[in-house]
Amino acid sequence: MSSHFDSVSKDEVSQLIEALLDGKISDEQFGRLDHWISTNADARQLYFDYLQIHQDLPNLIARQEDATLRNVTEPGRTNYSAARSPRRKSFWRTKTAAVLAMALLVPIALFIGIYLGNSSSGSNAEVASVPGDEPIINKASGAFFTNLAHARFFGELPPQIGASPILKRDYVLIQGMVELGFPNGASAVIEGPAAFRVDGNDLLALDIGRCSVHAPPGAEGFRVETPEISIVDRGTRFSVDVSQNSETDIQVIEGAADLYRKPTRDSAAANVTGSPLRLQEKEAIRFAFVNQREAVPVPFDQARYQYGLPDRVISYEATTSAEGRAKLLTSVTVQRGQKVETIPVDKLINSKVTWFHASNYIGYLAGDEKLPSPRVSLAADRSLRTGVINIGGSRQPLTSDPIMTVDESRDDFGTPGMAIQFDRPVRNGPGADVVLFEIQLFMNPLEGDSFHVSPLRFEAGLHSHTIQTFDLTMESPESLQLDDLYFHTFEEPPRSLEQLESFPNTPLFQVSKRHAIVVGIDLSDLGYAEGALVDGLFLQDDLADEDFLDPVLIAGLPEVSQP
Repeated sequence: MSSHFDSVSKDEVSQLIEALLDGKISDEQFGRLDHWISTNADARQLYFDYLQIHQDLPNLIARQEDATLRNVTEPGRTNYSAARSPRRKSFWRTKTAAVLAMALLVPIALFIGIYLGNSSSGSNAEVASVPGDEPIINKASGAFFTNLAHARFFGELPPQIGASPILKRDYVLIQGMVELGFPNGASAVIEGPAAFRVDGNDLLALDIGRCSVHAPPGAEGFRVETPEISIVDRGTRFSVDVSQNSETDIQVIEGAADLYRKPTRDSAAANVTGSPLRLQEKEAIRFAFVNQREAVPVPFDQARYQYGLPDRVISYEATTSAEGRAKLLTSVTVQRGQKVETIPVDKLINSKVTWFHASNYIGYLAGDEKLPSPRVSLAADRSLRTGVINIGGSRQPLTSDPIMTVDESRDDFGTPGMAIQFDRPVRNGPGADVVLFEIQLFMNPLEGDSFHVSPLRFEAGLHSHTIQTFDLTMESPESLQLDDLYFHTFEEPPRSLEQLESFPNTPLFQVSKRHAIVVGIDLSDLGYAEGALVDGLFLQDDLADEDFLDPVLIAGLPEVSQP
């Protein structure tokens, strides 16, 4: 039933939408906006009106940008709009509308996600309620998100670690993995693409996709509901894989599980009947509903079970300004070899830039209005808002040693890119060995600027590796907003460290919101053997788009501490 929509309601919805755009919306406000959008046609129309306005906004700002550039007469601090950062100007016209549209579509996408979930399973309405219960709207479950890895959700940003999913609400995981913890001690790793929801403190509903469940002693009776099957734990580890046509595979890794077939699609999911089919350790079975109604044994495959999320950078901490924006890195939390540890910044292995050949653009330094001497020291401090940015690149990764010599007489400035040297060699261990922080704006690729990382010296077995997605992206709640900074622009690109130090430049104050995103680099991906010592790396943007890699801090990780 639609909610009444009068002038007071319109004002409320407008305020909620504006709070969403400003990034200041609370969970309670988010729930109210979600409810309005999904139940009221007038609220939806108001929402689309906002969307149209913000889709037209880039052209208005672009015209104002042109006027501003014509009126600028004095060097020094110029309060440029977000349309004028040291990137190619076309990014604003081509990307901002899409980014704003994604942000605006959060609540309506949730509504669409619920609709898609209902249509795919055919039984969501029954699973979402038990006869006699009152409907539950935006009530937090007792479960919580314990971990996320490269997770992207349809129509919404990833939740914070520790947040509780809304009870009986559909979540559509487009890619990546999430781990859910439950009050009874059970846990489930869900792999995207998947559609799932928490229907109770001991009940996970999986409409499509794969999950791996661990129910330790005390969590017996934990249940996973699929569109056709109910799986009840009997103290076990098991995996469930539901295809688009509801074909369901169950594999028991340890212990046992009881399988119930739901009587009909019209029956309440909680009311499974009949004697269960007991599946024992290292047994697997498939329910293929398109071709047959009977369960068929399939080969057991332990690899289908996901014991945990992949090694990655989980979060980081930094000092903050009076406004709460990040400045200096203080620690980074990583998972390496399935072990989570928080590493203080003084334990990191610093690096310095030893080679720089820029991309063909204008901005190459980020920091304060006044530059230090030498300028390249911006890349060697612990600040998340200073660095040597917009590095050069190549569409194809290196297959031989980079050329790091300059012969101006032949107009030969060596290999485009950036070389870094660690203060002491980094040892290749499990998981990430190096962390790279990048400064990123919302109009840039949300997942980070893709880049090649290569050995400084190629030897047998070594090769380049291309990183396309950061561990913490612009969509990650753990990526912190950065304090004020300037981008220093050049009239021509510096093609050597000497030119970077000597070319005149202009500081431009950056008013657009910017965050520090981060990725871990595993030296094994470059072919280095376990235990190998690496003294430096060569980085190149992969030139896949008009945005360039903007590293602000690169550091080696110490060896994994022993228990």
